[in-house]
Amino acid sequence: MKYKIIDLFCGIGGFSYGFEMTKHFETILGVDFWDVALKTFSRNHPKTNVVQGDVTKLENSFFESYEGKADVIIAGPPCQGFSMSGKRDVFDVRNSLFHEVIRIVSVVKPKVVVIENVVGLLSMRTPEGKDVKEEIKSDLENLGYKVEYKVLLASDYGVPQNRKRVIFIASLNGEIDYPKPTVPHPVTVGDALSNIPEKDKIYLPPQNDYQKLMSGRPDILNHNPINHAANIVARMHTVPQGGNWKDIPIELGQGGGVHSNNYRRLKWDEPSITIKHVSKSMIIHPIYDRTPTIREVARIQSFDDNFEILGTIYNQHQQLANAVPPLLGKAIATSVYKILQKYGD
Repeated sequence: MKYKIIDLFCGIGGFSYGFEMTKHFETILGVDFWDVALKTFSRNHPKTNVVQGDVTKLENSFFESYEGKADVIIAGPPCQGFSMSGKRDVFDVRNSLFHEVIRIVSVVKPKVVVIENVVGLLSMRTPEGKDVKEEIKSDLENLGYKVEYKVLLASDYGVPQNRKRVIFIASLNGEIDYPKPTVPHPVTVGDALSNIPEKDKIYLPPQNDYQKLMSGRPDILNHNPINHAANIVARMHTVPQGGNWKDIPIELGQGGGVHSNNYRRLKWDEPSITIKHVSKSMIIHPIYDRTPTIREVARIQSFDDNFEILGTIYNQHQQLANAVPPLLGKAIATSVYKILQKYGD
């Protein structure tokens, strides 16, 4: 028997894909507003029911049919309102979407709830001045859940990326378990990318355990390098690994850089910075004078080689930027499985 999941604000389904990697879970419903992301979700979760729409408009009556059928609700509400790189506007309507998660939890009554978000949430307040993290915790406690939250670092769980996220876990049986690091040392960008040729569409043989874990089909999906304008290539060429727009000579124009990750060249022998939209930020491949391809970003996000991303190149990058790394999801799922195994004991 597999435990059943509802994935709210599912995007392309990185979180639930990670849960399914454990072989203990199946996703019965994915909900998101963005139709493009849901096409990718459906391509990679072909057996899952998908609903496209504004979650605030989905009535309780819709979710009542899932009461008693879903063991777990996982959710990653849009995080732009909490992000340290954004405006952090307390009146941003996206900041209140966690209330929708709690509303749905109150109807479905899953055994376990997992909410993922950016670390900036921990220092945010509601328009009424309430501490957001404590409001999430108290609202779930009022529904009978024991609740804890903890910041997890994706590179501790085999993701070649130093991506931090706050993870809330709530359980009805009072059991809370967080995953311990699963790798003895971080997976680097080089570990992730070294068997992906620059332009060819067939993978080189896997060279390490991470590449073996990611391997699947032999042909490379979503691997079309962008041909940047000559002035862009000239700028990129001047940036060393770990450098950014500040390393570009003034005479080449610095590309409007402000944020430290603009024109940031990744380091081959370290995990990546947090991957956002690489074309918006002009994140540079560690070796080549171009932005990483979709497949290279997918590898850094720990999506395996069978996972196909749909839509325009621009939208594909945004889908990956929004996604929960599957290996982080898998680690969390392993802990959730332990909680569920003790349920009713």
